[in-house]
Amino acid sequence: MTRLLFLTGPGGAGTTTLAAATALSAASRGHRVLLLGVSDAGELAAVLGASGVSGDGNVLDIDDGLDEFDDDSADDGSTGDEAEAATEEAEARRAALANLTVRRFDPAAATETALVDLAKLLSGPLAVAGLSAPDATELGPVPGLPDILALREIATAVASAEWDTVVVDGPPLKAALAMLAWPETAAAALRRVRPIEGQAARALRPLLAGLVGLPAPFTMVTQWTDNAAAEIAAVRAALVHPGSVVRIVGSPSAAAQPLLQATPTLLALQGLRVDAETLADVPRADAEPLGVAGLQAFGAAVYGEADPGPGLADPPEPVMVAEGEDGGYRYEVPLPGVERDQLGLVRSGDELVVSVEVPGVAAQRRAFPLPAALRRCRIASARISEGVLRVGFQPDESLWPERFLTDHSEDTQNGDR
Repeated sequence: MTRLLFLTGPGGAGTTTLAAATALSAASRGHRVLLLGVSDAGELAAVLGASGVSGDGNVLDIDDGLDEFDDDSADDGSTGDEAEAATEEAEARRAALANLTVRRFDPAAATETALVDLAKLLSGPLAVAGLSAPDATELGPVPGLPDILALREIATAVASAEWDTVVVDGPPLKAALAMLAWPETAAAALRRVRPIEGQAARALRPLLAGLVGLPAPFTMVTQWTDNAAAEIAAVRAALVHPGSVVRIVGSPSAAAQPLLQATPTLLALQGLRVDAETLADVPRADAEPLGVAGLQAFGAAVYGEADPGPGLADPPEPVMVAEGEDGGYRYEVPLPGVERDQLGLVRSGDELVVSVEVPGVAAQRRAFPLPAALRRCRIASARISEGVLRVGFQPDESLWPERFLTDHSEDTQNGDR
């Protein structure tokens, strides 16, 4: 299983430096590591001392600094033990770099490619309607598209068997929270236009379109929504599998504290796992560690002998629990650290919409599709307890078949739960 470690923190917290040191630490332990920069690729290149690019132009070539190291070692009059230690250090550095690949995500190029593909997709339906297709440059910027494309790049890397660990140098914390909320936001929007109950109908649409002469755009739009749903599901799977975690880099800045305190709640709302502890006590060197040697020393100071990668654990997802003798249910949503006045709760059709708002800091929402049993229930109560939102549901007699309600009541009285 490929592990995913997404690092983010307030601006200036040293996230890029720690991401590079973490990747090198994991590579030094024999893991095949991809370090993916989706923030400022120029900063990542500077921290690592990249000497150029290769491959598709997005793979950074890292200078190991060993040519200069070897020359100095030959002239410094080192003793046998010192020379042996220096040789071991050089071999360890080469081994780590052999296990490490560093890629940068180019949002401008990725967006341009995506818009060209979108223009091609639109050309068919528009031609059928007698309209000319727009040029990619006419589609303009699409809000959130670079974030979506960056997440797709991450998901592709995690799905690949090429890496043991994927370390992501993420954007600053507030931007990262917005990026990581996109999969659930997009999934909720797609549910509005392609409800689950319509899957069988969608499968029949190409046949029906041919029989009754529906235009090709009808089928093409359906295919597009299905493809989009599949891509969103792939991104979501990469972010929430047991080997994925978001690691927060702390900051001593007082201005950053409200957002840092709200972050575990906001990430849990999206079903994302956060490291148990924020890295607030990262050792601060007199000078920023640059280059492979400096980053390896920095990584050793932060992690010691511990594995820098994430452990395996289930993400914080909601659960449904049958409760009491009244035939009710309880729907539990983990929201560590949430305050009652920060929480919003609305029933919208077959979804439970939960929002968390920290005034002046951040606000997010998530629409939870309710399990089938709860769709025929009404909300009876809601409370926060031990970092968990507990929503009580009672069967709605107007929606449940009378026979089921009678049988359910008898089962409850007989203790059959």
